Amino acid sequence: MKNINAAIILSEFNIDVVENLYLGVKKCFDENNQININEKKIYVPGAFELAYMAKEIQIKDLKIKQLDFIITLGCVIKGETAHFEYISGACANSLSILNLQSHIPIMFGVITAYNKSQAVERSQINFDNKDNYNIGYNVAKAAISMIDSIKKI
Repeated sequence: MKNINAAIILSEFNIDVVENLYLGVKKCFDENNQININEKKIYVPGAFELAYMAKEIQIKDLKIKQLDFIITLGCVIKGETAHFEYISGACANSLSILNLQSHIPIMFGVITAYNKSQAVERSQINFDNKDNYNIGYNVAKAAISMIDSIKKI
């Protein structure tokens, strides 16, 4: 059994959706019987703060090199102003830039939805339903896959 260390950063804004994303991450981790995943769960106020916390975590880990990846979980839902465009764009762009500069993968598990029902649809936790769709599950699966891909280079 291989050991994996992960940091999971969760936005407190739209926490009901974000906690469902986290349940998706946990479900994916639990399904991988060959892997023992140790995780550290960290909360930030909103999606905008995800990149800052990811940067701080990866800077600290650069010295000790214990983490295998960072997962960011958040949810930005469009309101009546342009705030949605600024926050979702800034979040995606800053995490993308940080990911390219990081020594470990920083995974993007942030829902950007036009309404609450779209966000709920992308954070379903009915894992017995074959049509279940959960961004947290998918990003955790991608993170595990990245570890295998990195080992091949």
